[in-house]
Amino acid sequence: MKRWQMILFSLLFLLTNFTPAFAHFSEGTKVRTLLVSREGDTLTVYVRVPAPLVFSDLVGRSQVEQVPLVSPFLRLEQTSDGERYRVDLGAIDSNRSAFENRLRNALVFSQAGLALPVEIIGFTVHASRPDQDIDTAVAAQSALSEAFPNEDPLFGTAVIDYALRLESSDPTGVLQVQSGYAPLIPGPGIAIDNHLIDTRITPSVSTTDPGQLEEPARFDGSRLSTFLHFIHQGTLHILEGLDHVFLVIALALGVGATRRLIYLVTAFTIGHSVTLIATFLGATPSWPWFIPLVETAIAASVLYAAIAAMVRKSGSVIVFAAIGLLHGLGFSFVLADILGRGAPDLIPALLAFNIGIELGQLIILAVTLSIVLLLRKTAEPALHPLRLGALSGIAILSAWWVIERLPGLLISA
Repeated sequence: MKRWQMILFSLLFLLTNFTPAFAHFSEGTKVRTLLVSREGDTLTVYVRVPAPLVFSDLVGRSQVEQVPLVSPFLRLEQTSDGERYRVDLGAIDSNRSAFENRLRNALVFSQAGLALPVEIIGFTVHASRPDQDIDTAVAAQSALSEAFPNEDPLFGTAVIDYALRLESSDPTGVLQVQSGYAPLIPGPGIAIDNHLIDTRITPSVSTTDPGQLEEPARFDGSRLSTFLHFIHQGTLHILEGLDHVFLVIALALGVGATRRLIYLVTAFTIGHSVTLIATFLGATPSWPWFIPLVETAIAASVLYAAIAAMVRKSGSVIVFAAIGLLHGLGFSFVLADILGRGAPDLIPALLAFNIGIELGQLIILAVTLSIVLLLRKTAEPALHPLRLGALSGIAILSAWWVIERLPGLLISA
């Protein structure tokens, strides 16, 4: 491999693997759900939150200063594998007012720039996230009635449900919410999403907001803003998903700005649209090996696309329709993280998310083909080696993904 190809591969490797360490969450997307309902002139907000986010200021300080995490509601436990924290249910039960105060201050609600008075009206702790989402006020109230677990739950898996009563002079107006605590530092493979459900209108509307609410998120009841929000989410998630990005780049470099590219992209689009919608609506098996199989097959499809592009044989319409089916499954896993299957306005959200994916795909194609055109006009001799170098980097990285994902598939099989 030439030196510049090695440099390209090294940069790609660093881009995909450099993230800070973090021990309070396991890998995956952690979801905080906020549901606002109106009862006359009173607003009630139901919150389901991973326990570390309720202590994010303390966790963040512990991470930055490299000191132990200290809270009267957390208990340090020594195990054969090292130290870990548990939520101390006895301490919570004996000092409920102090724990309620931490919950009350975890989020700041405001209207027209003025903070709203908040009152805690109930809370409970779960050992892990319950299977039943709080997608309605009735479901949220039912979850609040559940008793504490029999033993102190692990801090990293515990989930807290609580309800807040807000005093508002405009219960139908725009409501903003922001974190009241400093953020913690997420680690490798960890993402944090906020599901915002507004039941003040019928039917309800649902949006998502990534991160820890360092900036205010809005409950505005607007269906148009919700639709645009999910278009943005679809675009964002294809641009952030390197396996999907590399597949589209390999396709563009293999076919170029030709009529054949239109056919193959259309086949890929139809394929992923079908499985995105069908899978998200429940038309998929629940076998434990299914998701690892799909993730491994997606990596293999990127490897195939890169090698095929290098030899100028990018496959048929049928092949890319099948690849699209695979990638649609991957998109559905992402969408399941940011939008519960029981969420209101599900069909418009699915449509908007899919439109966003297409926009992201067009952006990748446009950028790739523009770079090729620019090189053809200004540095023709460099075009061929740069093209092979980019495809070689994609092939090497996707081969590494296949190798990396195979053990997870074999373990789950």
